[in-house]
Amino acid sequence: MPHYGADPAGFAAVVHQSNPIHNLRFGDLLSMFEGASREWPNGSRVVLVERDAGSAPFRYLIGHLLNTTPGEYKRSLQSIEYRGDLPVSIKILNSDAVACQFVFNVPSAIAIVETGSLALPACGAVQALRIDGKLPGEEGYRLK
Repeated sequence: MPHYGADPAGFAAVVHQSNPIHNLRFGDLLSMFEGASREWPNGSRVVLVERDAGSAPFRYLIGHLLNTTPGEYKRSLQSIEYRGDLPVSIKILNSDAVACQFVFNVPSAIAIVETGSLALPACGAVQALRIDGKLPGEEGYRLK
């Protein structure tokens, strides 16, 4: 596994080791967290792992990736279910280590964690996704 350093300003999308997706387009990552894409290409249901509202990964997801507010995000996800579509499956956890452990135990889960957390033992059992062909720490990586 590559060494990612402890860059607190960087983030990584992590999935289960068995997930056949190793590279995800930035737009596809956004689509998952917006609730527009709710299945992996193999048909399994995407489980979004989010951090608690005060965490850096959650603030990054809301403010930088999705460019919204927590209230608007919640309303947007609720509207999917109100339309009668398959609801978005979300698990909210209180640490990157617990998020990685959940991803390890739920093969269809995806989480955004701080890149520094990739060095944690719990995160060693999951894989960081390439985003548009780049891993965390590589020039041009988009999750900063």
